[in-house]
Amino acid sequence: MSRLFDAIRGLALGALLAGCGAAEAGPMGRAAPSACPPEMVSVAGRFCIDRFEAAVQERVGKVWRPATRALRLSGRAVRAVPADGIRPYGHVSEKGAALACEASGKRLCTSAEWLEACRGPQESVYPYGNEHRQGACNDDYKGRHPVIDLFGTSEGVWDGKHMNDPAINRQPDTVLPGGASPECVSGWGVYDMHGNLHEWVSDPSGVFRGGFYADAAINGEGCLYATTAHGPGYRDYSTGFRCCSDPPAADR
Repeated sequence: MSRLFDAIRGLALGALLAGCGAAEAGPMGRAAPSACPPEMVSVAGRFCIDRFEAAVQERVGKVWRPATRALRLSGRAVRAVPADGIRPYGHVSEKGAALACEASGKRLCTSAEWLEACRGPQESVYPYGNEHRQGACNDDYKGRHPVIDLFGTSEGVWDGKHMNDPAINRQPDTVLPGGASPECVSGWGVYDMHGNLHEWVSDPSGVFRGGFYADAAINGEGCLYATTAHGPGYRDYSTGFRCCSDPPAADR
C-alpha cells in the first residue's frame, strides 16, 4: 500500500513539476531551475515554501529525535522538518512555530505568501481548483467532534489542558501523514494547505489558515479560511505550521 501511495503521489507531483513546481517558468515559458532547497518549492521566484506541513524534532544530547507531541516548544532545542510521509505536529503556537522554523534556517510564511502558495498560479479557491472536491483533502472528519469523541462529553473540556491532550489526534480519521491526500496539492506543488492541520502564519495579532480535518469551512472556503480569534501564544490539537524562506540573494 505504501508503494502504491508513493507512486500516486509521484505521478501527481510529476505532472505539476512539468508545469511549474521545481522549476520556474522563464521567458517564453522556458523553465529555469529552482534555487530553493529540495524539500521546498519556489513560488514565482519570490520565496520558498515547504512542500509539506511541519513535523518537529528535538535535540537530545547530540541526537535529533521526533519531539514529544503536545508539549510547548519554547525553551526546548527543537527544529522544524517537512512531514513527508509522517504526521505533522499539532499543539503548536505561532511563537513556537516561529522558533522551530528559525532553528531550521527558515521562517514562518507571511499571510500573503501562504495564500499565494495555496491558491497557485491560477489563484483558485481550493489548492486543486475553484469547487470543493469531496475527499481531495483531509477536511471531512467522520465523528461528532474530536475533543468530544475522546472525552465523551462537551462539558468542561474546552480548556488548554484538555484541548492539548495528545490522544485527540491519535483517534481515527484525524491527522494524516504529509502527502497522504495526493489530490490536495496546489498548482505550485505544495501539499495539504487545506484541512489536516491549521497553519500559523507570521502575524502579530495571531492568524492561522487553511482549516483542519474537522473544520475547514466555518471561517472561509478553501485557501481563504482564516482564524483570527487567538493570539500568537495560543495552541491546541488543531494548530500546526509550515516554513518559508527567502530565495538565495543571487536568485532575487
